[in-house]
Amino acid sequence: MQPPYLIIVCATLLTLVYASYRDLKLRDIPELTWVPATLLAIVLNVTYGEYIDMLFLLFSLMPAILLLIMSLLGMIGGADFLAILLIGLAHPKFILMPVSLLTLIYSLIIPLLLIIYYAIYNLVKFRDVLKKIKCVTGRKVYLVLFGKPVKISDFMSMKFTYLLTIPSNDGFTCRASFSLEEEEEEAKELIAKYVNKNMLSLNDYVWVTPALPHVLFILVGYVLALLTPEQLIIHFIFG
Repeated sequence: MQPPYLIIVCATLLTLVYASYRDLKLRDIPELTWVPATLLAIVLNVTYGEYIDMLFLLFSLMPAILLLIMSLLGMIGGADFLAILLIGLAHPKFILMPVSLLTLIYSLIIPLLLIIYYAIYNLVKFRDVLKKIKCVTGRKVYLVLFGKPVKISDFMSMKFTYLLTIPSNDGFTCRASFSLEEEEEEAKELIAKYVNKNMLSLNDYVWVTPALPHVLFILVGYVLALLTPEQLIIHFIFG
């Protein structure tokens, strides 16, 4: 491992560790967090001629472009895009698969496992609760796959947790995710309004989903991507 490569890896890891800590504790990562490591990766890679083959660089940046589009559509946070952009710029060369793409694939494993867990957990333990939910819009399958039921009394004290069942006079709007623009307190105020009207009680259930610290998953994915032997990728693709 050449010194410039080692410097880039260490800078990327340190940045992802700090960003993961911020994501876990605050769900807020300043944009400036990504600047030093990104600039360092660009300067070193330009100096040592790692960006000469622009086609490789383009493929390495494709996952970041995809996440940028998703971020502009409000589907994910901007930090996820910036994390993958850093990795794409840090590792422009590859044999079969960019490190940025492999990192992204690994980072999606934990949310996928969480979906499987929710499905089993909800159908086994909360089938009766699910039957009582009236979805005036949306589908109950969203609730099964992407969240879990909690009592309203518990929800009111939760942090980084968002409603999948939005109450209305006729029932609930059942959805698969939440908007990044939402404020947690607004949802709690809405629930409190229906409790005060005696349309809901503190012992009733609502379905919620956590705001996942995906930058932490990207950190795990990055470490796994660096540790994955190229021969294993070749064997997986070509058999």
